[in-house]
Amino acid sequence: MHNISGRGVRSVVALLGAGLLFALTTSCSSSSPTREYAVPSNVCGTRMAPSLLEPLLPPGEKVGAQPTSSVNVKRCRILVDGKVAFSSSIEKRDANTSVGDVASSAYGVEPTDTRADGDHTIYSKTGAVSLVECPGSASANSTVWATVRITHNVKASSMHDFIKEYATAVGRGDACRALLTHGNA
Repeated sequence: MHNISGRGVRSVVALLGAGLLFALTTSCSSSSPTREYAVPSNVCGTRMAPSLLEPLLPPGEKVGAQPTSSVNVKRCRILVDGKVAFSSSIEKRDANTSVGDVASSAYGVEPTDTRADGDHTIYSKTGAVSLVECPGSASANSTVWATVRITHNVKASSMHDFIKEYATAVGRGDACRALLTHGNA
């Protein structure tokens, strides 16, 4: 049997520890997903600050948008790596429609989720709805609502920040007036 000095044992233990630390460090850093695409500055034509949209989008390589519209609804889907990650809609509803009514038919948000903005907004970690103010185009018969949903959880405050600014931006745009006057955006 060989007698190993204390110094030799410490060297072997130090080498094993360094190897283990290297293995753990490289395995953790390589599994972190990254965002390789530029965050869009608009949602199918509605200008938005990328800083508001960024927390709602997942990591990935490529981003694209699919706008669609029909009578009383304008939709936008943002795809990340070919999969829908974000959906929004701008919808014309009856004048007596409440925020709870809209939330009950929207995905990603429930009427019992957090309410804000004078009871004109409901939001959660996966969706939000908000009344859109259309200046100069007030209609006694109709209202316009913005809805958003995403495919993963985010901070609810990020969802609220986005829907509040999105509803404001929609109100300043042509889509709001077009929905109220013609039913098409």
